Amino acid sequence: MLNTESEEEMPPSKLGTKEYWDEVYETSEMKAKFGRPAPVSYLLRELMVYTGIDYSLGAITLARRIEAVRRAALADDDETVNQVDVTWRNGDLLRDEMGEQWDLVLDKGTFDALALSDKPVKGDGRLPSRVYPERVARLVREGGFFLITSCNFTEDEIRKRYTRPELGLVFHSSIPHPSYTFAGKSGTIVCTVAFQKITPLSVGTSVSKLNGINHHAEDSDLLYICIDCGGTKTDIAIASNSKGVIARAVGGTGNMAEVGLQLSYEIITATVIDAISHLPEAYRRPHVANGDGPTCPVQFADVWVGISGCDTNLDQQRMSTLLSPFFDLPNVPVLNDAHLLGGALLTHHCPWGIAVIAGTGSVVVCLEVAENGEIVQAGRRGGAGYLLGDDGSAFDLGRCAIRHAIDDFDAGEEVEGGLAKTIKEHFEVEETGEVLAKVYDLDPNLSPSDATNVRKLRISNLSRPILDAFMLNPPDPLAVRAVRQAAGLLVASIVSIVRQMEKTRSKHAGEAALIMGGGVIRQEAYKGVIVKMLAEDGVRFGVEQVVEDVAGEGAMGLVEKGRTKKR
Repeated sequence: MLNTESEEEMPPSKLGTKEYWDEVYETSEMKAKFGRPAPVSYLLRELMVYTGIDYSLGAITLARRIEAVRRAALADDDETVNQVDVTWRNGDLLRDEMGEQWDLVLDKGTFDALALSDKPVKGDGRLPSRVYPERVARLVREGGFFLITSCNFTEDEIRKRYTRPELGLVFHSSIPHPSYTFAGKSGTIVCTVAFQKITPLSVGTSVSKLNGINHHAEDSDLLYICIDCGGTKTDIAIASNSKGVIARAVGGTGNMAEVGLQLSYEIITATVIDAISHLPEAYRRPHVANGDGPTCPVQFADVWVGISGCDTNLDQQRMSTLLSPFFDLPNVPVLNDAHLLGGALLTHHCPWGIAVIAGTGSVVVCLEVAENGEIVQAGRRGGAGYLLGDDGSAFDLGRCAIRHAIDDFDAGEEVEGGLAKTIKEHFEVEETGEVLAKVYDLDPNLSPSDATNVRKLRISNLSRPILDAFMLNPPDPLAVRAVRQAAGLLVASIVSIVRQMEKTRSKHAGEAALIMGGGVIRQEAYKGVIVKMLAEDGVRFGVEQVVEDVAGEGAMGLVEKGRTKKR
């Protein structure tokens, strides 16, 4: 394996040519490659939709043949689980635009082969090993993962090549492999590394500047950090006065309601340190903190922390008590993560607005910009969890669709095919009348809390096929009813707060912003329904924005807040 500090290229080999692999796939069954599954192969058993891509048509032909043979062998296997279809495509990732993104992109030897080519990519002029990381990063959906297995590069070399700031990939974890010791040195013959996709740094931020080359940060170029501690991940963005967002990091979930105060704190501080390690060298100014205990090695001008599951004043104060000495600040404000959408109020210079989170769960929060630039809560609806709330969320979409499907079945009005069929397939039943039992089913092999969460997610996971059916031309009638019912409840919460602000504070929606975040409301079709229903109720906001990057928007909001204070 290569073990150099610089990104040296592999010596060219015929293994790096398409012609070689075309011949190999045409003349060989590749038993060595397909015979025994690698450890990463077991991950695929948990996926639902597979797509296989190769630039060699022979590889696609061989893959289809192997799939057919294996499916035939499994036909009588009663233990077969999660059997799904696979789509095989012949395409060149270096030259073709796929126009799609996936939750998981898996590379098992592709980069190794391309790195052995010394033939520049046509139309680009660079070697395949330089172009490939950029192309593969485009295939990963934000929040998704890229998993690569290599036997030609070390883990450090893979991490260096795939964590260039413009790619939007951050190191997540690696899979251990058997190690060997020779001549006093230890190593492995293969490495498997996972990266997660975040929002890439702003266009115009050059790689040379990000590496600290030809750039020296002025002492007046202050740093700001926004921490978005959500239910699935902890996303951190660091921004400066002059350069915008300059460092990112992603950690595990720090939801206080799920992991508790101490573990949430540890996840946050570890992810902060990780983000700081990605700062350009010129910004890593040493900071000597007062007091004992672990402290942040960089001084921030302002810190904004939003944590899911942190709703009460007591919880927020407890976390602030832990984080304030870490950041060496007198009082670090801690709020629910929905408040971070208020960063868009600062960048749009809106005096107030409605922040709407609609993902797995939902909440509607009214936010105002105080005279000192702080974002304060002026009202709230929802956020009570799926048992009592989560109106308009992914869970609610699934719940509404299931209700309507069962009602249609009971009334003898079920329409064959379409979303009704999808729901039956989702719950693995023959008729809709059996769905209800599946909805309430708890897995006895799991703990009560895990089984309950799996049951909730089983309903939430219907949101994607529901929206897909809604966007058909013409739309599926069942999907239309589900979407309008779920969206209607969310709209009712928004309208209620707007009317309250009009009555008690003489505020009007025309001067406010509707800031939206979460996987469901980010879907253009769903957002369009909400905006249309608001208009039908006479509510039109001056600004409407879907925030894709909450942490980044929040960090830039802090920058704008700092500039406003100086004026």
